[in-house]
Amino acid sequence: MSTYWFLPIAGGCLLVYLLSYLLTKTKYLKFTKHRRIWNLLLLLSFIVAGSIGFFMAFVYSFELNVEIPYGILQIHVEFGIIWFIVAFFHFLWHFTYFKKAIKVIFAGGE
Repeated sequence: MSTYWFLPIAGGCLLVYLLSYLLTKTKYLKFTKHRRIWNLLLLLSFIVAGSIGFFMAFVYSFELNVEIPYGILQIHVEFGIIWFIVAFFHFLWHFTYFKKAIKVIFAGGE
């Protein structure tokens, strides 16, 4: 059984994000395009990790006699790592929205 590629994947995502962010700051890339790219990466990583996870949950829940290769599990985990990192960027972009929503819920406003 091999290990997951957490550090290379996480480091690669962070490096590519910083590169695309620098390209937006130097006006080589529009900020809206930068966000679209990362939103699409968020969607793609969620679809891959979520679909494989849903399939595995289905197989295990109904105790189906289906052998899931380790490579599939590895793809699921590695796309999950990408998804988490990109979702964290997404959360930071929308932090003020979440902060306001939490304040409204707990303060009883709006």
